[in-house]
Amino acid sequence: MLKTTFLLGSLLPIFTVAQNVTGNFLVGAARVDITPRPNPQWLPLNEFALELLHIRAIVFSNNNVTGALLTIEIVSTTDQVMKSVTSAVAAELDTPVENIIFSATHSHAAGPAGPSLTAVQAYAAGPVRDHASSADAAVDAVKQAKANMRAAKVGFSTGAFYLNVNRDALNPLTGRWTQATNLTGPVDRDVQVLSFLDLSNIPIASYTSYAMHPASGDVNPLLRRTGTNTLASMASIPITGFEMAPEAIEEPIRDGYIPLNRPDVRYTRQLFQEITALGTMLGEEVIRVMSSTTDWNNNPKIWGGQKNATCPGRKRLDSAREGVSGKYELPVPDINILTSVVGLGDVVVGGVAAEIFTRIGFRIKNETPMRNRTMLVTLANGKATSGYVGDELSVNQTCFQMLGSSLLPGSCAEVEISSSIASLVGQFQSR
Repeated sequence: MLKTTFLLGSLLPIFTVAQNVTGNFLVGAARVDITPRPNPQWLPLNEFALELLHIRAIVFSNNNVTGALLTIEIVSTTDQVMKSVTSAVAAELDTPVENIIFSATHSHAAGPAGPSLTAVQAYAAGPVRDHASSADAAVDAVKQAKANMRAAKVGFSTGAFYLNVNRDALNPLTGRWTQATNLTGPVDRDVQVLSFLDLSNIPIASYTSYAMHPASGDVNPLLRRTGTNTLASMASIPITGFEMAPEAIEEPIRDGYIPLNRPDVRYTRQLFQEITALGTMLGEEVIRVMSSTTDWNNNPKIWGGQKNATCPGRKRLDSAREGVSGKYELPVPDINILTSVVGLGDVVVGGVAAEIFTRIGFRIKNETPMRNRTMLVTLANGKATSGYVGDELSVNQTCFQMLGSSLLPGSCAEVEISSSIASLVGQFQSR
C-alpha cells in the first residue's frame, strides 16, 4: 500500500462548531521548492512544466512540546538521507526526533534530474535545487513554518475517493502474475485528513493520506498509464485502448530498449488536462472533509515514539521482474523496519519506514487502540532494507514487489508492524 501525503492551503474560512478549552497550541506551515533544474539531456517541458516538487512542513507546539510533519515529493531516498533530515529538523526545533514524521510521497516526477528514468531513485541524496542537501531544504521549510506559527486548532476526519485500484493481477492469457489492473483486489480508498485552522477558522494546512502510486508531484495516477501509451504510440507499438495489462508496453520504455521521443503535443496536452482534473477532484474531496470536520482541539497533547519491527530476511540471487519464482539465499541477518507514532490530541499519525501492502494497512487501522483516529503514512522516517512489505496472503504473488522483497515470506512483517504501532499508540494514550 502506497501512501501519499500533501498539504493543502486555502484563504476562505471554514465554519466549525465545536472545540475544547483554550490552550497554547501554535501551528505554522511552509514549503520549499526542490524541483530539479532543467536538464539539457531532456527536451524542454515548456507549457507542460507544471509539476513543482517540494519539501513541505507543518510545525506545531503546545505546552513547551514541539513536533512536525514533513513530506518530500520524491519516489524515495536512502535511510541515511531520511535520518539526516529528521535529525536536522529535531535539532532546529530543539525537540526529540521521535516528535517528527518525515515521509516521501513516492512521486516519480524527479526523473529529469538525471540521465535516465532510473535517476529518480537517486534524487534527494545530493543537492536539491537551491539547497546543498535535503536536510538543509527541510530545515529551511521548518524555519519558515516556525516564523508563521499562530494560535490554532486541529481536527481530523475522513472521506473517500474512488480513483485507486489494486495493481497486481493474474494475466488472463498466461496465468502468471503481472502488474495490471485488478478490480477485485484489496484497495484502501480512505482519504484521511488532519486539518489545522487558526482561531478565525482560516486554514493553515492539511496533512492528507491516500493510498495510491503518484507519478508526478501532484495527484495524477493516469500519468503513468496514459503517458506510457503515448510514448508507446511514438515507438509504433500497437495500442488497443486502455491497457489493462501494460507490461508489454511499459517494459521497453522503462528499461530503455527503445529511445524516448517527444510525444505528439495533442496527447501530451490531453494527459496534463487529466492530471489537473484528477488533482482537482481529490483536492475537492479534501476540502469537503475539512469543511465537514466538527471536532476541533486547540489544546492537544503532543507525543512521539519509535520502535523497530524485526523479521527474518533473505537475499535475492536473480533479477526476474514477474511471473516466475525467485531465487534466494538463506540465512541472512534479520531486517529492522522502523515504525513511528506522533500523537496530537485524539489523533495519531503512524509511520512505517517501508512500503506496505494494503492488507497490512487495514490491519494497522483495525488493531490500533485509537481505531478511526489513526492516520497512516509509509516511507516515513527512514527506508528499511526490506523493500516492499507484503502481507501473508500475497506472498505467492510473483510480481516485482514480492519478488524483490528482502523479507522471508510469512506473517511476521504484518504482525510485528501492526503490533509495534499499536504498542506506541497505547503508550501515547497512557500519558
